[in-house]
Amino acid sequence: MAIGNSFHRMGPSFERGRFGFPLMLLGLTCLILLPDELTERGIELHESILQSVSIALPFVIGAMIILRNSPTYGESSVPGLVSGWLLVTVSWAVLFYVRNSFSILGITRGVLSILGVFSSLVAIIIGSLLIERTSGLSNESDPLSNEEEVLVRTILERRLGGD
Repeated sequence: MAIGNSFHRMGPSFERGRFGFPLMLLGLTCLILLPDELTERGIELHESILQSVSIALPFVIGAMIILRNSPTYGESSVPGLVSGWLLVTVSWAVLFYVRNSFSILGITRGVLSILGVFSSLVAIIIGSLLIERTSGLSNESDPLSNEEEVLVRTILERRLGGD
C-alpha cells in the first residue's frame, strides 16, 4: 500500500503514477484477504480496516446515489434520493453499533468539534472576502517579448511533440 501511495503521488507527469492506485488496491486486498502471520498490531489494523469498510462502503454508495439523483448533478429522482439516504443512514447505524457507545460527553465533544470546524471555515471565508475586497484588481502583465515567445513555443513543442 505504501509503494502504491508513493507511485500515485508522482502524478500524471511520470509513467509510474498510473500504477499507484492498482498497487494500493492490491496491498489493501492482500491485507484484508490474506491476514496470515500478522503481529498483534497487524491484527488490530486488519480488524479496523474491516470495520471501516463496513461503514464506508454503504456511505460511499449512498452518497453516489444521492449525487446521481439530485437535481444539481443528474436527473431528480425521489426514490433514488430516498435509497441513497437510507444507505447513508445504514452506515451511521453501523458506525454507532460498532462503537457501541452513546454518551452525552461524546455527543457534546462531537458538536463542539463541528462548531469549531464551522467557525474556522467562516473565519477563512470572511478573511478571504476581506482580502479580495481590499486588494483590488491589479493591472494586466506586459505581453511576452519575442525571446519569451520563442522560449515558450519551444518548450511547448518539445512537450507536446508539435512542429
